[in-house]
Amino acid sequence: MFNKMSVGFDEYWMPTTDNIGYPPYNLIEESKNVYRIEMAVAGFAKDSIEIFEEDAKLTIIGNAKEDNETGDVLHKGLAQRKFTREFTLAPSIEVTEAKLENGVLILRFLKQAHKNRKVIDIA
Repeated sequence: MFNKMSVGFDEYWMPTTDNIGYPPYNLIEESKNVYRIEMAVAGFAKDSIEIFEEDAKLTIIGNAKEDNETGDVLHKGLAQRKFTREFTLAPSIEVTEAKLENGVLILRFLKQAHKNRKVIDIA
């Protein structure tokens, strides 16, 4: 079993930890070297989501804009609270796509055999 918050480490054993539940997401292995994260972000616009990669971590931050709704809200079932999700990326993982489609943030990853390979010359 691998950590649900990690991408590309499936060949290594890592303890499973998932201490937050919002927003919900799916981690899908599309093929041997292609992964996809689908994250439910209904009510968030492109400009209210920030995605960046730093220090082998992919961070997704959501800041929903406050609606100036007219009238009384009788029921508010869509959770549009601020969130931060972090995913640990294996050194061989490259983020290839990010898109927002029908309230779902879709991120695709490619696992490269030798992304960070460095050849050492013998002196």
